[in-house]
This record gives sequence, C-alpha cells and structure tokens, in this order.
Amino acid sequence: MRRFKPFLRRTFITLLLCVTTVIWALLVVDTVGLARQAVARPPEPTPTTTATPTSLTQTEQFAAPTVLPETTPVTELDGQNLHPKTGRYIAAWLPDSFGSINRESFEANADILDEVSPFWYSPDASGNLLHGSDARDETLLELARSKGVLMIPSIHNVLNTDPVSVILQNPEVRSRHVQNIVDEVLTYNYDGIDIDYEGLDSSLREEFSAFIVELSAALREHNKMLTIAVHAKTCDNCGLGGFQDWSVIGPEVDRLRIMTYDYHWRGGGPGPVAPVYWVRDVAEYARTVVDPAKVIIGVPFYGYNWPLGGGRALGQTWDMIDAQIQARGLTVNLMESDSQQRLVQENWITYDGREVWFSTSSGLRAKIELVQELDLAGIAIWRLGGEDPKNWEVIRNQLVEDPFESQRMLNQVLPEH
Repeated sequence: MRRFKPFLRRTFITLLLCVTTVIWALLVVDTVGLARQAVARPPEPTPTTTATPTSLTQTEQFAAPTVLPETTPVTELDGQNLHPKTGRYIAAWLPDSFGSINRESFEANADILDEVSPFWYSPDASGNLLHGSDARDETLLELARSKGVLMIPSIHNVLNTDPVSVILQNPEVRSRHVQNIVDEVLTYNYDGIDIDYEGLDSSLREEFSAFIVELSAALREHNKMLTIAVHAKTCDNCGLGGFQDWSVIGPEVDRLRIMTYDYHWRGGGPGPVAPVYWVRDVAEYARTVVDPAKVIIGVPFYGYNWPLGGGRALGQTWDMIDAQIQARGLTVNLMESDSQQRLVQENWITYDGREVWFSTSSGLRAKIELVQELDLAGIAIWRLGGEDPKNWEVIRNQLVEDPFESQRMLNQVLPEH
C-alpha cells in the first residue's frame, strides 16, 4: 500500500498538469481570437437621417463637471460578446445627445468599447430621477445592444449637489431613490447604472456609503451592474473625495471609475489637466484600498482654455483646439516633465491672451502602460466625441493584445510555483 501511494500521487500530478495545459491552450486561443476581432477594421458608421446635431459644432465649449473631477462578473450578451472585448475594460462617458460627432466616434470604436455611460439622469430632493429629452434614446440603446456595448447610464449632480445631500440624510428618501433607480434600469433593460455624485461634504461619508451598499444589493438581485465615478485622491481624506470611503464602496461596485483629470481645473489657473505622475500616485493608492480588478483609470480626451488675466476656463474637445491651431498656425508646445523631472506628457498653446492645455496620445500611452504595470481593470474616457484620432490608435495598439482576463483565469488553476 505504501508503494502504491507514490504512484497515485504521481498520477494525480500528471493529470493536474494535463488539465492545466489544456485550459491554458484554450485561453490562449480565446485571447488570440479576441485580438484578431479587435484589430479588424471597424464597421462603417450606420447612416441616419434623424441624428440631432450636437451643440459642440455650434459653441466653443462643452459642459464638463464643475468640480474636480465579490469579483467583477463576466457579462454575456445574447450568448456571446464576453467582456472585456480586449485585454482590459474600455468605458466612455457620453455627456451630450447622441448626435453627429459622438455617434461617429461610438460607431467607429464600438468593436472595442465595453461600456457607454450617457449623462441622462439627475436626482431631485424627493429621490426621483429627472431627465431631459436626450434620455432613453432608443437609437443609442439599440445600437449599443447590436454592437455588444453595455449600456450603463449615469446619474449625476454636476449641476446641483443639494438634492443628493437631502437624499442621503433621510433613510426613507434614500430607499425611495434606490427603488426609483432600480425601476428605471429594469424598465429600459439597462445593464446597470453609473453613480456620479460629486463635491459632497465629507460629513456625508457614512450616509454615502450606506446609499452605495443599499443600491448595490438592490441591483444585484436583478443581476445588474453598479459603477461609480469617484474623485481622484492619494489618501483617504485627500481633496474632494473625503465623502467617498473606497474601502467600503469598493467591494460593492463592479467598477470604481477614478476621475484622474482636472488636476488643473476650469476654476483655477492654467496647467496640465492630468499629469502622468499624479495619475500614478492616485492609481498606486487605489490598488492598496480596492481590488485592482475593479479599478478604472479616467483618461481625458479634452482640454481647458484659460484667459490669462484670470477667470474660468472653457472646456474644449480636441477638435475645437486643433481648429484653432490650424486656423492660426500656432506652435504646439509639449511639457514632457515638470521642474522636478516628474512625467507630465501634455501639450499647451497660447494665443490672444489665452492658454490652452490638453492631453497627448503619448500621455495616454503612458497611462495605459501604468494600468498594465499595476494590473488595473482598464480605462474610462471623458468624453466621447471630438477626440484626437491618434488616441484610438494607441488604445488599439496597446490593449487589444493585452491578455488581462485570460491570465487572471489561468492563475486561478495553475499550481503554486
């Protein structure tokens, strides 16, 4: 019998290695298939005669936030289209009606987009959901579903923080708000909801956590997702994010989307919008508090245009800024590093008493490399539409062949070594 035990042990180990090898081979085949699918030429935009022109083609600025800005389930749509489509999750906020330039961007990149969050809702003090005529857009809903993009609309308070404070401090109103959110998600069959409540007082920390815990439980009962936009911070009570307790809300959400932009914001003086060194500091702190597999880094596809004499900046898309560069023949400056030799990677221009800062594709590349280095979940783009086409080239080149999810699955079955 003693001689037989070593034989059984060797046989078991051999079988385990064989099974592991087969699983590894299947995962590699799956990863290669995803990569080939993602690098294929995107489908041609679907023609439409009903798209509403976006105001971005008529004005020189867009509406941006007024302040600084259990494991994740693998989602299956109609029996296919597993997420992430590439090696990491790629999400995008859509703050305007589904008009010309943001629809063009969406359709051109839907093959690698995992999630889209249109800015459709805001709350009132009674816990109801308010929305404009752009909400519940059937065209966008049908298009997203046909292309396997998860629909996770945003509820935001960027125009008025007061209703959220009232909701959070009244448990009855808070529960009513949660139920209204769930009802809306179920009625329109969204894949989940994105909470973007910003600029709240740190005294509401416990109440905000209680709201997220309650909403998470209610959504999970229906197998719906919860994502949350949080202020960037490098310690628990730093900056504007003191009311957001990442250690509590992290386990409750499917994605923690960190708004790693507005380092220099519209209400302050000019400077880099999202310097790489600062994004790194935020990301390194985040992974010590929240499961890295849930951490999403926000990347800006916009810039700010400041008057040098003082005053609030205008938020501008890349194509607005580029139009000024081309029309005026402006010199584009690059800040690679600051005076302390910390990596920045942002462009800036000046003209007619104004100073404009905007992110570069090289800066985006550095941030994606940071996401990969720290093994984070992916990126969230603010904002979709009017962005530098080079940004999508960077995303495709760096994320398509990134074996993030396959490697995580493989690590779970490999014996310790």
